[in-house]
Amino acid sequence: MVTRRRFLQQAGVACAVGGLVQAQESESPAEDWPIVLFEKPVQGLSYEEIADEVARMGLRGLEATIRPTGHILPENAAKELPGMMKTLEAAGLDTVIAATRVIEPNEKTSDFLKILRDNGITKYRTEYFYYSKDGDPLTEMKSFQEKAKKLADLNEELGMEAIYQLHSGWKTAGSLLWDAAMIFKDLDPKRFGLGYDLRHTKTDGGLSWSITERLARKHITAIYVKDAKWGGERSDKLVNAALGTGFVTKEMFDQVRKNQSPMPISLHMEWGKHQLYPAETAREAWPLIRQDAEVLKKWRG
Repeated sequence: MVTRRRFLQQAGVACAVGGLVQAQESESPAEDWPIVLFEKPVQGLSYEEIADEVARMGLRGLEATIRPTGHILPENAAKELPGMMKTLEAAGLDTVIAATRVIEPNEKTSDFLKILRDNGITKYRTEYFYYSKDGDPLTEMKSFQEKAKKLADLNEELGMEAIYQLHSGWKTAGSLLWDAAMIFKDLDPKRFGLGYDLRHTKTDGGLSWSITERLARKHITAIYVKDAKWGGERSDKLVNAALGTGFVTKEMFDQVRKNQSPMPISLHMEWGKHQLYPAETAREAWPLIRQDAEVLKKWRG
């Protein structure tokens, strides 16, 4: 069990608590790289059940959905977060990332981030910057730079760390990595860094993903793990897949980790029947999550 004081001090990135198991392609022990579960598929279940299952899998915590349509709605965060955190701690879980819709630095955002911080959560995932259909990408990217700088400044003031998940698709800024490198080039990663998503970056980076990974490397503060493959008659349909069965490989995972400081690894399971299971059938997702978790733990070492 991690004490409350240590939990707050570590702010979601815990020190090693197990033996010094050497992680392949990394000089840091495996336990310094905490694996958390993105709870979206099972967020219809209670935190007691989720915490017990996650602990039983040997994972270290949650990427908790604290956002509209999430497990905890932002307007209920002050009331419900203490109970969530108490439940996670009771199960021995010590690493939490908040999956939010935060992207604009304003008074409402500041108040919300203070609630996260005061409950021991200082790492949060943001909303995305979006390109318009007919706008000039370079002009829009300059606007994204300015907004990212302001949010990083707010994080500095509050002692928070934002994570921008790299996501595929033409609308999402950062999907091709070169634009992410430009948007984040002057920012302190400890205040606003990148969540390197293996599936999404491979989807849009294709055969060039290893080059674009170099652009992102110094900004990466979390790794997001899920898998997919190309299907359909013309191989132009993206199909979610169990981890280790698609185009996301251990070699890719190793390259992203190599020579990096320890950081959270978030497991996303998206190859089930639903992205977000209805509460009455959410337990059907657990075997799929366990399967992916076992693969990821082997990859990590």
